[in-house]
Parts: sequence; structure tokens; C-alpha cells
Amino acid sequence: MPKWEPLCPVADLPPGSRKVFPLSALDIIVFNTGKRFYASAAECPHEGSNLTDCELQGHVLVCKAHGYKFDLASGKCLTEAGMDIPIFPVEVRDGSIWVKF
Repeated sequence: MPKWEPLCPVADLPPGSRKVFPLSALDIIVFNTGKRFYASAAECPHEGSNLTDCELQGHVLVCKAHGYKFDLASGKCLTEAGMDIPIFPVEVRDGSIWVKF
């Protein structure tokens, strides 16, 4: 059953930044776009490429390995159907970032 986990203070993730958190058997990336926080799996479903240093265009993540694009709001792959990534709910509570996974 998914549960909420605290990750870090909001101050540790300024606008335009991202940070990887190893949670359980899964690495999760949290992005601060300056407008909101998003959390996704750190692995591209196409060929398992690491999404950690991929380009962020607004709320669209672009995999550097093969150019796959993912909507961080929904996890939908905008390049190829069926290649969606897991997205996790994010909340800010008392100055800390929490994710539900």
C-alpha cells in the first residue's frame, strides 16, 4: 500500500533543480519547475536509460538517450504510446517535500 514519505526541506530543491531519492527498490526524481514539484521514476521505460540528467522543458521531461518525451503531470509518453513512466504525488508539508509511493 502506498504511503507518504518525507524527502527533504523545500530549501534543498530550489526552482529549476532536481534531486534523486533512492526509495525502497526504486529511484525517484523530484523536480522543482519553479511552479510546482513533480516526482517520477528515474528510469526510462524505453531502454532503461537514467532520466536523472535529462532536459526539462516546462513539465515535459526529455530523455537524452533517445529523445523520448514524458509529461510529468500524467506520466504519459508523448513520443510512443505505452511507454509511460510512473508518477508519484508530491506535497509540501511544514517546509518539507513529501512523496507518496
